[in-house]
Amino acid sequence: MFYHEGRVSGKSTTGWLTDEDYTINKATESYEFPMWMLDFAQGPRKNYTSWPIYLSRGYRFHTHAHGQNKKTQHYGVYVKGTTDADYYGLIEDIMMIKYHGAVGLKAMIFKCKWFNTTEGRGFRKHPSGIVDVSPRYEKYDPFILSGNCDQVCFIPYPHVRRSSSDWWACTKVMPREFRETSEVALQAVQDDTHNQVVAASAMIRIESHIVEDASDYDMQPVCPPNDEYISEDELEDSANDSDSDTDSD
Repeated sequence: MFYHEGRVSGKSTTGWLTDEDYTINKATESYEFPMWMLDFAQGPRKNYTSWPIYLSRGYRFHTHAHGQNKKTQHYGVYVKGTTDADYYGLIEDIMMIKYHGAVGLKAMIFKCKWFNTTEGRGFRKHPSGIVDVSPRYEKYDPFILSGNCDQVCFIPYPHVRRSSSDWWACTKVMPREFRETSEVALQAVQDDTHNQVVAASAMIRIESHIVEDASDYDMQPVCPPNDEYISEDELEDSANDSDSDTDSD
């Protein structure tokens, strides 16, 4: 809660929480609490700092007053409900509140205007998955932590006359530098245990077989050929001797 993932942008302004926004916990201490918890239990200060822009988790959030006349829409938010109902709204203010005490706790919160989530009255979901909302919500519960919401874009339906009960189509905005992927773990081709090189035994499997010779014959020793070198003179002498033997016959 007190660790801010994003950064603010634009000129800052200061303001004071109203009595309706500000509550003080008057519970007595039953045992020793950590210092940060004591500061948190005292509640935040009434003065706060606000900005028109806040960048967090790949989203660029604008207040409705700052972004309503821009070509791109950055002031719609979506919060997953703890029950079946989800919540959709518009950012009215981006605020940093500080807590009393020496720890110096700070929290970045969004003050939002919520749509009615009653099925059929302020919320409807088509079989195709499209969500429509209508900006009507009576309960006063405006604040959320900046890290607990995602960004959505509201698209009004074509109409001739504008009304406070007009329906808006809602579509989710993908954060920058993030992509939705299916949770499928792919097995790596390379083997990390062999210095990023697949071992040969893991790539090629050779089956070995023993062949027995069932032939019925006697094994005779094989005499190697006489590979002694004979010169040309010796060949001529051998030929002459053969001729002499022939003449004598």
